[in-house]
Amino acid sequence: MFDPTVQRSRVTEGTKRANQLFASGLEHYAASATAHLTDKKPFDIPMLSPFPPLLRVYMFTLTTHPSERQEGAYRIQITLPQQRRHFDTTDDPFLILAGYEPNLEVFALWDALAHDEGQGITHSKGVQIREETLLTALSQGVACQRRTLRRSGDTETVVAARPDALPEALELRWQLSLERLTS
Repeated sequence: MFDPTVQRSRVTEGTKRANQLFASGLEHYAASATAHLTDKKPFDIPMLSPFPPLLRVYMFTLTTHPSERQEGAYRIQITLPQQRRHFDTTDDPFLILAGYEPNLEVFALWDALAHDEGQGITHSKGVQIREETLLTALSQGVACQRRTLRRSGDTETVVAARPDALPEALELRWQLSLERLTS
């Protein structure tokens, strides 16, 4: 499934590898092969039940730096084609805002819509996850972390997972996002 109305950009080789790893972790739940779609940002995965029918994945590389606001935090920088853009909701997808840490081989999944409110996403917005959450996911498969959103003051739960635990993590991310939207 490729919708030409969705604005997509090319990705780096590292992001393409993360996209492929993400898609392969969900291959048993995908409605069709997705390997050819992973060279774009975002990329779509048509899904089978019990998941939403369409995932739209915005993948970024998790990085850490000594100058982080929180010591021991990893972050992604959300960069969309223009300032004050919104995630693309064409075809009513479930949006996934994901980061991948290639050295740990762990994904982080944020609540995409919690970061796309009001006038849109500021240029190069950073979102964080603590290192201890990534390490817990590495050892246990899935881990969660609650964090306060600076802009709204709302609380978000970030889900981290190894590639083999992505189905469980994705189901949890979906449930948490639905709970936030209906509360």
